[in-house]
Amino acid sequence: MAEEYRTTLKWHGSKEIGQRLANLVPQGVEYELVEDDGMVTLVIDVVATSLENLRENVDDLLTLFSDHDQ
Repeated sequence: MAEEYRTTLKWHGSKEIGQRLANLVPQGVEYELVEDDGMVTLVIDVVATSLENLRENVDDLLTLFSDHDQ
């Protein structure tokens, strides 16, 4: 069985920005947008077969989000 590395990214804020960020998540990446009392939490599960790929995947997501979190 191959090794699997995973981490979870969480973002919490307004529904409008949360939906915008959720729309940027690449196809094939698991995520959940949870609404609570007018705010949302975006939870993204990042999975890779190596630590280097995991880091690259997280970096790519953060780069996608960098211009859309305000």
